[in-house]
Amino acid sequence: MSLELIKKAFKVNNLLGEDTIDNVIENDIIVPDVKPDIAKILLLDGDIFITGCDTGTDRAVVSGCLLVKILYISADEKRSVKSITTNIPFSYTTDIPGARSGVKSRAKGRIEHIDYTLLNERKVNIKAIISVNCKVFDETEREIASGITGIDDVQVLKDDIDINTYLGSNKVNFIIKEDLELPSTKPTIAEILRNDLNISGKDFKISDGNVVVKGDINISTLYIADDETRSMQYMENQLSFTQFIELEGVSEDTDVNVDFDLIDYKVEPSEDSDGENRNLKAEATINIYVTGLCKNSFEVLTDAYSPKTRIILEKQQFSIDETVSDNRSQLIVKDTLNFEDFNPEVREIFNVLSRCNVSDTQIEDGKLTLEGSVLNNVIYLSNDEEQPVFCHSKEIPFKHVVEIKGLRSDMKVDTSIELEHCNYSMLSTDQIEVRCAIGVNARVETTKFIPVINKATEGVIDEKKILSMPSVIIYIVQPGDSLWKIAKKYSTTVDNLLKVNNLNEKDNLMPGQQLLILKRAI
Repeated sequence: MSLELIKKAFKVNNLLGEDTIDNVIENDIIVPDVKPDIAKILLLDGDIFITGCDTGTDRAVVSGCLLVKILYISADEKRSVKSITTNIPFSYTTDIPGARSGVKSRAKGRIEHIDYTLLNERKVNIKAIISVNCKVFDETEREIASGITGIDDVQVLKDDIDINTYLGSNKVNFIIKEDLELPSTKPTIAEILRNDLNISGKDFKISDGNVVVKGDINISTLYIADDETRSMQYMENQLSFTQFIELEGVSEDTDVNVDFDLIDYKVEPSEDSDGENRNLKAEATINIYVTGLCKNSFEVLTDAYSPKTRIILEKQQFSIDETVSDNRSQLIVKDTLNFEDFNPEVREIFNVLSRCNVSDTQIEDGKLTLEGSVLNNVIYLSNDEEQPVFCHSKEIPFKHVVEIKGLRSDMKVDTSIELEHCNYSMLSTDQIEVRCAIGVNARVETTKFIPVINKATEGVIDEKKILSMPSVIIYIVQPGDSLWKIAKKYSTTVDNLLKVNNLNEKDNLMPGQQLLILKRAI
């Protein structure tokens, strides 16, 4: 019977490669025929949606769209507020060595900067700098030898190691649709100027082999009312969702990572039973990506030999990505915005639109430092009769330090931030205080190298060497010696050494200690 390794299999999911692409999107936006000319742009911003990420040989193709939202003062006599919303699709190819068709990938995008040039009253040139990060993962099955069979009197040395094994992943795309009613205190909708959506209240729990994901979609709507003064109105709505996502083997002990992406939305006015636009048809498309890791303890074969025959072991090592920490913290950014030097006094605030970005990340031992800013666009009603609606922009810098036990500068840190909540209060007609709560997620990983035995073959024992050995050997223990090393060197067993020397396996060997070794018979 030939030698055979007893093996156990498990899955790992290593980062195969990643790349970040910074690109400029430039496009001319033409005012639709049904819209009046532009006199002044109040606000230009947007959202970025990643709709696809496909892999090929040493590359990945990321596709998506930039949703551009323009709020402007028209050139008509009424100087009314109008809006333009348009999608600009994009597709980028990034080089990721080792990538291949069929492997899993993830892409995230953010707007670094967006600006415009008003070419004429019917054409706006926009330039946006977007950053797209793409990661490609290698989901493979590994094997670890836990024992050896096929030969008598085989001596084995084992060790226990903990490994975060990969359970798998699941991606779910779903659409939420709901009809929302206007509050009775709000006038009927004549025209929607803009909608802003974000996901908050993200949470999950494990139940019956599923990851139960919950969240809220916050909808902010700015609209022109169908009243005598064509007043501007603002309202907020919220949609709640719950999704059951299957993940084989998931349990309460599983390290679950849930990622949310809003990839499309549409909010339009609709008629109620009286034929008036007092309803909103809201529709949002969400992508939820779930992965699971489970810490398992494995008994690993680290060495083997036989006093009766020669065993040749082929050793190698493989690497896995090991999660060191999954840190979550919150940062509060607040500041007082002064209007007296820029714009007319504030009469009523419609909304504060905030977007946060990280400009620098520093990793030190035990400490993660993030630097960035929150851009706040305040849309408000002023006391200026010629132009009653204004927008004031202010960037608030921040610095956030996170203490993470075990963090080293050579580790990989996957950092993401998201605006969880923003509120404001008017201190006076020319001052408002803005307060933003930002969630900071930092997942720390390191590369763990695991030595394994992947092959065992039987060789020819050197009988001349055995015959030349004395019948009795008095061995002087050297620094770094162990009973295993000594037994293997002299073709005996640990049990024999313990018995002959009246030792207990818990006894520690000391340098200079004498051991009696008896030669075995061939």
